[in-house]
Formats: sequence, C-alpha cells, structure tokens
Amino acid sequence: MSRSSRRNSLPARALGLVVFAWCFTRELLLANITVARTVLLQPRSALAPGFVTYDLRGLSPFEIVVLTHCITLTPGTTSVEVSPDNSTLLVHALDARDPEGVRASIRSGLEAPMLRWTR
Repeated sequence: MSRSSRRNSLPARALGLVVFAWCFTRELLLANITVARTVLLQPRSALAPGFVTYDLRGLSPFEIVVLTHCITLTPGTTSVEVSPDNSTLLVHALDARDPEGVRASIRSGLEAPMLRWTR
C-alpha cells in the first residue's frame, strides 16, 4: 500500500482498524516467540543487536506516533529516536544482521495495516 494521502470511507477505515489490530496482535505474538527462542536457544555470541534506520517520509505525525509505539511494544525492537525533521526513525533490533529485512517486516507487518486504518 502506498503512502498516498487519499482518504478511504469511514466503513473502510473501521475495517482497516480491525485489520490493524489483528496484524499488530499477530506481530506481537510472533515477536514474543522469536525473542524467547533467540534468548533460550542461541548462544550469546550469535546475537547481532544493532541500529536500523526506517524511512518515515510521507507519514503524518499521528501515524509516526502509532508506528513508533507499535515498534516499541513489539519484543525485539525499540524505537530510539525520530529525526528532528520526522523523516527517519532509529530502531534498535535484537537481530540486526539483515537491516532490510527489519525494515520490510515493519513496513508489511505494522505500517501497511496502520495506513489502511489512518487513511
């Protein structure tokens, strides 16, 4: 889903909120399982925590707040800082070996469903 400014009808946005709640709950459960598996089964030397930047251009201030809170609530990731111009978000990930994978996961699992609700 693109970050267009086109507004959906109220029923479509209400359905989008339900889809977003489902997607966030799914991401939350999957992240809990992944973090538990990582902590319990992987040696400490195999962990690759790090920082990843995420593009926020095109999102409204409200959408940025919702997205950053959802990222922080999801185990294994934490929103660290939004740039002063609201164009990028610094995210700390428990496993940052694949920065593009982290970005894609945020984009498809959180941002896209959120945009169905907010626009």
